[in-house]
Amino acid sequence: MPASIKIKNSLVRRLFFLSLPLTLLAGLIYAGSIVYMETQSLKDSQHAQVEAQIKQLAQVIAIPTWNLDQQFINSYLKQYAVAPYIRCIELVSDANLKEQAPKDCQHPEQGAFLHSEPIIYEGQYIGVVVASFIIELDNQRLNFILLSRIPVALVALLSIFFVVFIVFKRWVVNPIQAMMQSIEQFQKDGQHHPVDWHSQDEVGTLVEVFNEAQKRQIHHEKILTSERDKAEQAFIELKEAQTQLVESEKMASLGSLVAGISHEINTPLGVARTSSSHVNDALTKVQKAFDDGSLTKSDMKSFLDLSKDGLHLMTANLIRASELMNSFKQVSADQSHDEIRTINLHDYLQETVYTLKPNLKRYQVAVLLECDESIEWCSYPGAFSQIITNLIMNSLYHAYTKTDQGNIRIQVLESSDTLVVKYQDDGSGMPADVLKKIFDPFFTTKRGKGGTGLGMHIIYNLVTHKLQGSIEAKSEVGAGTSFSIKLPKTITVDDAKQDQSQSS
Repeated sequence: MPASIKIKNSLVRRLFFLSLPLTLLAGLIYAGSIVYMETQSLKDSQHAQVEAQIKQLAQVIAIPTWNLDQQFINSYLKQYAVAPYIRCIELVSDANLKEQAPKDCQHPEQGAFLHSEPIIYEGQYIGVVVASFIIELDNQRLNFILLSRIPVALVALLSIFFVVFIVFKRWVVNPIQAMMQSIEQFQKDGQHHPVDWHSQDEVGTLVEVFNEAQKRQIHHEKILTSERDKAEQAFIELKEAQTQLVESEKMASLGSLVAGISHEINTPLGVARTSSSHVNDALTKVQKAFDDGSLTKSDMKSFLDLSKDGLHLMTANLIRASELMNSFKQVSADQSHDEIRTINLHDYLQETVYTLKPNLKRYQVAVLLECDESIEWCSYPGAFSQIITNLIMNSLYHAYTKTDQGNIRIQVLESSDTLVVKYQDDGSGMPADVLKKIFDPFFTTKRGKGGTGLGMHIIYNLVTHKLQGSIEAKSEVGAGTSFSIKLPKTITVDDAKQDQSQSS
C-alpha cells in the first residue's frame, strides 16, 4: 500500500477550470442575445415608425391626389423624403399620376425595405404610395445597453459561480478529503479513524458507509492476519513433513537397492566359495598323496586342471561381485551424499541400470540405452541416478506385469549447452486425467498396494530444482509413457549454492 494518496487531478481544480470558462461563455452568449434582441427591437421600432409615417402620408395626400394637385403632392413627398433612412417615395394614382421624391429616385434592389400603403378617398382606392427605406441602428443606444447590462450580468454569473463552487467544495470535496486523510492514517497505523461528517444527503450516507466499511476492514484484517499466521505455520509443518516423507522415500529406495544388490552379490560369492572349497579339497588329496609317495602324474594333471578351472570360476565371479559392489558404492554414495562432479554419462547410466538388475530380473523388460560414450556432464550425478531409478521402477510397477514383455528406451541427445534425456516405455500407459496429476505429491493409482505417491514428485523436484531443468510427460492408454527431460550441460557454482539454500 502507498504511504500517502496522491491526487493527479484535483476535483476542485477541475471544477474551477471547467466551470469558469462555461460561466464566461454563458456571459458572452447572454451579451450576444442582448445585442441581438435590442437590435431586433430597434429594427422593429424603426420599421413600425416608417410604416406609420407612410400611412400618415397616404392619408394626407388623399385629397390632393383626388384633385390631381401635383404641386401639393410634390411638396408632401419631399417633406417626408427628408428623413435620412428614406431612399425613395413614389406615388402612383389611378389617373396615371406619378410623382417621386427625391426626383428620379430608384428603389434599391438590395439592402432596403419596401412598404406600400393604399390611398383611400371616401372609401375608394385612388392610388398607392410606395416607400423604400433602410434601417439605421442607434449605435449610441446599443453601446449604452451593452455597457450597462452586460457587466451586471457577468457579475451576477460570476457570483453564482463562486457561490456554487464554495458550496460544492464545502459539501462534497471537504468530506471526500476527510475520507482520504482517514485512509492515509489507516495505512500508517492500521487504526480506525472515523470521518466526522453528518448530513442527510448522499454524501452523508457515503461517509457513514465509509466509516462502517473501515471498521469491518480492520476486523477482517485482524481475522485474516490470524488465519494467515496459522496457515503459514501449518505450511511450514507440512513442508517439514513432506521433506521427511521424501527423505524416507529416498532411503526406502536406497534400502531396496541395498537388498537387491545384496541378493545379487550372494550368487557370485556363493559360486566362488564353492569353487574355493572344491579346489581346497583337491589340494588336500594331492597333499596326502604327495606325503604317502603315491602321487602320480595323472593325479597331478587332474589337480592342475581342476585348480585352473576352479580359479577361473572364482576369478570371474569375484570380478562380477566386485563390479556390482563398485556400481552400488558409487550410486549409493551419490544418492546419500550428493555433490557436483563431472561424470561420463554413458558409463554412469550403465552403472545405474546395472544396480537395478535384481529388480529387472523379475520382469521380462529390457532397458535399451542410447548415449554417446563421449558425453561429459557436470552436475549432481546422485540426483540423476535417483531420477532414472524412479522412472524405471515406476514403469516396472505401473506399466508392466511380470508376464509382459517390453522395452524401456533411454536416449540422450546433446547440444551446445543442453542435454535432452528421452525416456520411453511401451507399457500400459495412462489416461489423461491421471497424466495431469502424476507430478502431484501423494498421488498414486496404487493406494493401499504399497504406492506412496512420492516417486514422480521426487523426480519433478530433482529435475526442476536440483538439476535446474524441465520435464514433460506424454502418455496414452495402451501406447506407453514418455518423458522428455531437458537439463543444463553444466550447473554453475551459483546455481548449486542457490539449490542448497532452497533445500535447507
